[in-house]
Amino acid sequence: MDVSPRQNPAYRLSLHAMKRRLWIALLVLYAAAIFVVSHRSVSVGEPPFPHVDKLLHAAEFALFFALAWKATNRRFALSALLTVAYAGTDELHQLFVATRTASALDFGADLVGALLAALLLTFGGRLWAVLRARILRPSHSEVES
Repeated sequence: MDVSPRQNPAYRLSLHAMKRRLWIALLVLYAAAIFVVSHRSVSVGEPPFPHVDKLLHAAEFALFFALAWKATNRRFALSALLTVAYAGTDELHQLFVATRTASALDFGADLVGALLAALLLTFGGRLWAVLRARILRPSHSEVES
């Protein structure tokens, strides 16, 4: 009896472990990118609208939470802890950069972004499944011949 590699439980475990390591590597690379960007000076120019930086902070840490979510196998508490800790250390890091300032409002925007990502990841999949089922369900109004 020949067993294909995909049916072998050890193969599935190793594939799962490889995927998890990939998500962890992406999270670490993204955290490094945030660190590098936080260390650079802010370009001075007229923003397109007020508080655009808060929107960028929210988007930045929404993505961070999503990567942490995947890297931790969808463990909400651990993903949230990693995101809050990194957002806090990012603001502390900016205290030591001459051209940057730390801000509680920026930290708040980071947390709002993480919360939005958590809501989307938690309930978005369920909502999509319900909508998809309704869209793909055959219509009962068709006339039988």
